[in-house]
Amino acid sequence: MKNVVIHKVVKLVFTEDHLKGYWNKQNSDLTFNSLTNEQLISLAKKMMKNTSHSMLEQHIVGRDWRTEEETKGKLLEEDDSVNDEHIEIIETSVPGSKSKKLLIDRLLKVDCKQCEFSYFISDLNADTSKLTCPSCSGEVIADN
Repeated sequence: MKNVVIHKVVKLVFTEDHLKGYWNKQNSDLTFNSLTNEQLISLAKKMMKNTSHSMLEQHIVGRDWRTEEETKGKLLEEDDSVNDEHIEIIETSVPGSKSKKLLIDRLLKVDCKQCEFSYFISDLNADTSKLTCPSCSGEVIADN
């Protein structure tokens, strides 16, 4: 079974059955089983975008319906095209490792030396010597 795991602030799991049901509502000439991994990722993104917050609740790992077990298996495909999410397709019927734990891993935390204000920037390689604190204009350092 191919589950799509989306890492955001929370970890969401769209099971193959959920994706198949959503696909069948799209009235496509293609069969669900003919979809490539890239198409499954695209379908999961579309499903996440078009699902209400209350309905997304059933896909959050650790809540009543989804478990960490559903994030274990052989990694088939990954997508890091959006800064604040990491998407994986996991084949749960094949032994493998647990899905990665990612917490805002592509943002650099910057701390002010004077007022202790912290903020995040998306450029991991930014020259922080050229940055100042937006709160007090003081000197900042990267928090590694």
